[in-house]
Amino acid sequence: MIYEDDTPLFEQLKAGEFSVDENLACEMYEELISRATAAGFHQYEIANFARDAKSNNPTIQQSIPAFACQHNVNYWRGGAFHGLGPSATGYVRGVRTKNWSNTQLYCDQLEKGKRAIESSEELSPLRRAGEIAAFGLRMNAGWPFADFQHVTGFDLRNEWSSEMQQMEERGWASRDQEKFHLTHQGLRFADAAAEMFLR
Repeated sequence: MIYEDDTPLFEQLKAGEFSVDENLACEMYEELISRATAAGFHQYEIANFARDAKSNNPTIQQSIPAFACQHNVNYWRGGAFHGLGPSATGYVRGVRTKNWSNTQLYCDQLEKGKRAIESSEELSPLRRAGEIAAFGLRMNAGWPFADFQHVTGFDLRNEWSSEMQQMEERGWASRDQEKFHLTHQGLRFADAAAEMFLR
């Protein structure tokens, strides 16, 4: 749970109307994973679960279930996407855009026949690769090295070797010849782990 500034929930927290119990939140998260797994769902991302397609070979389980949200998987694997609506972001052909947050201003721009983009930014290849690495680590499958290099043109083992080693030493991650992924404990610290990959 993120308590965003400028929201009623954040104001209630500041006013002391409720307190945050991190231990209870962790226990509830573990219970969610346990119950979802028992019901036949596979956790494929920190807060996402899906059923897998029935297979003729029950010993084969894909790292990303067949019924995973393809929209989100596209984000986490560095795909392109358009942003539609106020505050929406997009990433197409190396350029990240952000639409106007103010709904009236957003609509005014559209009525004038203009795109309602407040800002745009072209990312360097290394910076974009770092973001793709960070987002991809949210997935239980982590990043197969060959897939990451295919998507970004960078070798995760070369550019982020020391960061991967630090995460392994903390018990947050694991790697083998094929891939790098966060451990069960590491998924709890995915935001902190992601920051280590950003350039």
